[in-house]
Amino acid sequence: MAQATIGISAAAIVASTGTPAFRLGTIGGYDDPTNGYQEFVYGRANGAVTGAGYACVEATGFDFALVSTTSTAPGASGFGSRVGVAQAALADNEYGWFQIYGKGSLRTLASAAKGTRLNSTATGGALDDDGTASSEAINGIVLGTATGGAEATNTDAILSYPTVGVTL
Repeated sequence: MAQATIGISAAAIVASTGTPAFRLGTIGGYDDPTNGYQEFVYGRANGAVTGAGYACVEATGFDFALVSTTSTAPGASGFGSRVGVAQAALADNEYGWFQIYGKGSLRTLASAAKGTRLNSTATGGALDDDGTASSEAINGIVLGTATGGAEATNTDAILSYPTVGVTL
């Protein structure tokens, strides 16, 4: 387990005109009574983040943009880039927490299966298991329960320091 600031409020955000509550890149931990130990990285939204549970890729120095086949492509924030899951909706340049470890919620497309490799999609912030050519594998995130027949935020995702993987 990494050294973390304990007792953070993961859903707290700071407006783009405000002073960040923490230093960018700070790792925060929280021992949730239901989900167990979770870790988050403090960053800034690079473009609007639609809501809690949306996957984001670290575009540059703790700036997080919605995961998509464009934002995770080689030459952008490609192979090896950190992925975190937003804990709140963020406007462009607002500050907030992105989950990187533990059980949490993740936005997926329809019918994403339990225990399969997830990948980036054309839908910003939503992952899927479809294996579409030219999408990128997202390593370190797995679903504990399948997502039903419509795009949804699955509350049974397990994160283990996710990163962008190979192009499919």
